[in-house]
Amino acid sequence: MDEPKTEKFITDPNKSNGTISMEIEKLSEFAREIILSERKSETVYIKGMPWKIWAQIETENESTEKWLGFALLCNSSEKDGNWSRKCSATHRIVSQRSGVEDFKKEFNGTQVFNNESPNWGFPKFISFAVSDG
Repeated sequence: MDEPKTEKFITDPNKSNGTISMEIEKLSEFAREIILSERKSETVYIKGMPWKIWAQIETENESTEKWLGFALLCNSSEKDGNWSRKCSATHRIVSQRSGVEDFKKEFNGTQVFNNESPNWGFPKFISFAVSDG
């Protein structure tokens, strides 16, 4: 698993909003991996909490169809377990082709993250078929 070890403190770790991004080079190759494929972004601190993007390729049974799943993770190390954060987010695949629109999905309203529910996203963000050739 390729996971960066660095953490980003962009200006203020207690800022009230921010952007978390992750680049997956050669997405089609990532999708062709036979074992369960996943990636995590670098950590970005917002409201004093560590946030990451998680991406995973999943298949259904023996189908050739694969799904790219995206989730936003809040990995708090607070020991009391009573932390809670609300957020809204847009998950987006930025098109690398001129004239092709980005693919995006947004949280409907505000999502609450806490010790019981530290992540939220789209397990089937976008589907694509991968040929064996």
